Amino acid sequence: AGLITAGLAVAMQSVLVSIVGYFFLIGKYGVRVGDRVQIGNVIGEVIEMGLVRMHLMELSGQPAMSPTGRVVAFANSIIFQASGGLFKQIPGVNLAWHEITLSLPSGGDYAALKDKLLDAVTRVIEVYREDIVRQTQEIQKTAASSAASDPHPQVQLRFSAEGVEAIVRYPVHLTHAAEIDERVSKELLNVVSSEAAAVAAA
Repeated sequence: AGLITAGLAVAMQSVLVSIVGYFFLIGKYGVRVGDRVQIGNVIGEVIEMGLVRMHLMELSGQPAMSPTGRVVAFANSIIFQASGGLFKQIPGVNLAWHEITLSLPSGGDYAALKDKLLDAVTRVIEVYREDIVRQTQEIQKTAASSAASDPHPQVQLRFSAEGVEAIVRYPVHLTHAAEIDERVSKELLNVVSSEAAAVAAA
């Protein structure tokens, strides 16, 4: 009887851990049906939360995410695995930071060009700024921190032997991510093309 009991305990270990994991997952900042989560390298929308496992509708595509038609199952015990990693947006927050790297024409005024790039991306983001600020405030309330207090775009120059690059970071509302990325890339390209033409003319 003792051996049978021990054997059952070992055999049921994964199931029991998954059941315990379920109660952790449905906590205050837990996972709900309809939430977008990332587990490891898989991004998906939760379509079912069971006592032992959850099912995600896999999403793919950058920057716009769309269903692939595949359903992925994960045991709830994933929450206890350090290598798995479960990422979830704070409730009411649908915000992310995107980054674009540009090669700048050589021989130009890099300080002035940096300001022009920053102005260009700021003009695009200004349309969505009210919603971005609101979501940043939600992050502050949840985390009780001022680390996310500045949702302004950023431009950083990187100098190397091959040339100069501009790294542009800007906040996006995930619902409009594809639209924002397209508009930002277009505006930045216009600035760089105009600078290249000015340098060539000089």
